Amino acid sequence: MSSPSGSSEVELPREPSSSSSAELPRDHSSSSREIELPPSPPSSSSSSPLPSPFKDVFASLPASGPTTHAHIFELSDYSSSSNENQRDADRTISLQDAVVTILFHISPDTLESFLSPRVHTFKAIFGKKGTQLVIWRKGLEVFIGTFTRHTALKVFGFDHVVGLLIGYDGSWHLKATTGNAFSAPKWPDIWLGKFEGYAGMGRMSVEVEEEDMARRAGRLAEQILEERFWMMEPEVTMG
Repeated sequence: MSSPSGSSEVELPREPSSSSSAELPRDHSSSSREIELPPSPPSSSSSSPLPSPFKDVFASLPASGPTTHAHIFELSDYSSSSNENQRDADRTISLQDAVVTILFHISPDTLESFLSPRVHTFKAIFGKKGTQLVIWRKGLEVFIGTFTRHTALKVFGFDHVVGLLIGYDGSWHLKATTGNAFSAPKWPDIWLGKFEGYAGMGRMSVEVEEEDMARRAGRLAEQILEERFWMMEPEVTMG
């Protein structure tokens, strides 16, 4: 009698096997429904990319170029009074972007001359009085600065000065920056970096760290946009 009862107890394992076989499909079906949830992220990521502010209007300066390269953007966005949204957009504009864009605005030929290796020296001065802008290239070296002619003191006072080097691959590299710097009104001396502070005019600043140099270049780019130098007739000389 004990052995039959034992044999009936042996059949008990069938219950877990039947229950597990019945429950497993439910678990798989529920997990498969959860796996289908990820399609929601693609919809959000597809709407996240912001439109590029740059334009493909100059063959050697594509809008898709690296951030170290120069790009042309739409200047008409800055022709009206700036707003907070535009100020946010300004942060994406580098100094080299501002330079090539205003030169392209003068004419594509002007920008072509600035970039041409056959033109050894290029200098453009924007403005006749007040704050002026100089864009000056000799070979692969570029000097960019905003300045005021202090005729009574017989000096040029520069708000921002940035020196860069253009690589053969089209990349731009910061070499030197300074601010609130004064020089004799002699362009050869200015090119050589003969700057100094002026009594009563505040302290001259010379940046050494790369981040500080980049910050100076960014402020100069902002000033170029705020002053709207592209709306001034430039004096261009080449050699």
